[in-house]
Amino acid sequence: MPSTDQSAEAPCATEVDRLLTAIVRRGFTMRYCNGPQRPTLIVGTYDWNAFTDLVVLRGIDDVISARIPTAEVTNIFMPEVIVWLYASDAQQALQALLDLPPPKHPLAPTTRSSAPLAVHVPAARQAPVTIRPPAVTWRGTPDPSRTHDSTLTPTAKNSRGEGECRASNDEQPGGDLELLERVHERLHHL
Repeated sequence: MPSTDQSAEAPCATEVDRLLTAIVRRGFTMRYCNGPQRPTLIVGTYDWNAFTDLVVLRGIDDVISARIPTAEVTNIFMPEVIVWLYASDAQQALQALLDLPPPKHPLAPTTRSSAPLAVHVPAARQAPVTIRPPAVTWRGTPDPSRTHDSTLTPTAKNSRGEGECRASNDEQPGGDLELLERVHERLHHL
């Protein structure tokens, strides 16, 4: 007989899987801090031109979704201004992001406010970062040119004492959906 914890966790896990899959299918670019095999956190972005939708997954119970004005973004890991924010567990925060109306919709949020520190990703947790661009074209068909990772690895400090990164492309079999199956398991342990 399954324990109460397992049976209570299964529907949530299935729902989080569905929502993560929907985020990827919508065309979010996913950034896996510490690489896709053992991420310490995941940052997803979707560019609407004037706005960028952002999701920061620190753990199954610690997810922040936000919409930020694209023109005011100097560092996607440290947004300074938001027009919308939702912080909760993975199921609620991902669903809220998926339900958010497009920026040109009359009900879309537009009032700017300062971004809380909770949406920031500390520099120490950013690198190395593996970036996975959307694996589908705007028509929803697979785009074979966008199915491999680009990993940024820290190198020496620049003259201002900031870390620099170098990129390398690592072709890996499977697409984002296969990767998210592995990531979801890891998300429970972030």
